[in-house]
Amino acid sequence: MESEDLGYVKIHRKILEWGWYKDINTFRLFIHMLLKANWKEGNFKGTTVPRGSFVSSYPHLAEECSLTINELRTALKHLKSTGEVTVSTNNKYSMFTVNNYYKYQDDNSQADSQSTDSAHSINSLLTTIKEKKEGKNIYNNIITKDDNIICPEPEKSAPNPSGIQLVLNDKTFYDVPIDKIALWRETYPAVNIEQELQKMRAWLDSNPTRRKTRRGIERFINNWLSRTQDSAKPQTTKQNGGDTEYAAEKYDRSFAL
Repeated sequence: MESEDLGYVKIHRKILEWGWYKDINTFRLFIHMLLKANWKEGNFKGTTVPRGSFVSSYPHLAEECSLTINELRTALKHLKSTGEVTVSTNNKYSMFTVNNYYKYQDDNSQADSQSTDSAHSINSLLTTIKEKKEGKNIYNNIITKDDNIICPEPEKSAPNPSGIQLVLNDKTFYDVPIDKIALWRETYPAVNIEQELQKMRAWLDSNPTRRKTRRGIERFINNWLSRTQDSAKPQTTKQNGGDTEYAAEKYDRSFAL
């Protein structure tokens, strides 16, 4: 996996207004997760680790942050409650994801142009992470394949984006709007929306021939969430890759676009 030591973090003073700023453990953990997250897609023992995610374990992460396990769990609970991070766990390791990591890579973010509905939202921080590219300029949505450079036409930015980006069939990205996430939480109360969106992101990344169009992506999301809600299975922290793949196959057959 790519070393997380490359690059640096640039934090805006607006972080002083963040709801978790005075919670030392939560603040320390979040900054640590920003530094640990992959700045580009990686691989861990055959598993794709998306950009903005990293693989670790609770004991290892607690040791790195000088926290007890209980302190770590409490801090993670805080960050998950305000949508900053998600955690997927199986019997071998945990994958930690900074949900709005893509926004932190945007060098054009302007603190004064952003609005926020909640003092607890990390979206008000406007943190920018810049990565050293060892002399190479890497631009978003530029894909190299067989020595040909494919540059998709720039799409319009989603209003109030969450930073959770789903790859489309034209290799551009759908940045899930925050207000859509709020709507889906009300519509599908039994579903962990952010966690399911991360599953969709991984599944679309692994199945390039079955990605959706910009017009069809919300239909794909709603069908996925609806069937997850209808399954009425108790949510657990453990994720089974086989079950996720089976569910995705089932969802996709009914609304392939």
